[in-house]
Order: sequence, then structure tokens, then C-alpha cells
Amino acid sequence: MTGKRIGGVVCLGLAVVFLVSGVMTVTAGDGPAVTDGSGLGVSHAVGAFLPCLLALTVGLWLLQKPKKR
Repeated sequence: MTGKRIGGVVCLGLAVVFLVSGVMTVTAGDGPAVTDGSGLGVSHAVGAFLPCLLALTVGLWLLQKPKKR
């Protein structure tokens, strides 16, 4: 395994950890509800899941196969 693939697997593992953390944050009841009329609940949910999406994107980018030229 190359360093790039190992980094991709590590990023995917972090994405899973961040996903669990985001779910726990949203369901814990701390902060506004998702259905809050001011929109703060949606912002809170997006902010909770944003690290997961970033780690997933980087992990998938690192695991992609090199393109032939």
C-alpha cells in the first residue's frame, strides 16, 4: 500500500467518526431544533456534518486511481 492509499483509508475512518459525532450532536437536543423557523437549526445540522463531508471528500480523492494519459 502506498502512502496515498493509507491516507485515504485514514480519512475515511475519520469521516465515520465525524459522522457519528454529527449524529450525536444533532440528536442530543443541545441547540435549536432542525425545524426552527429562524433557520438556525439547519445551520447547526450542516455545521455538525460538514467535517464528515470534508474528510469523506479528501479520502475518496486520495483513493481514486490515477488517470492514464
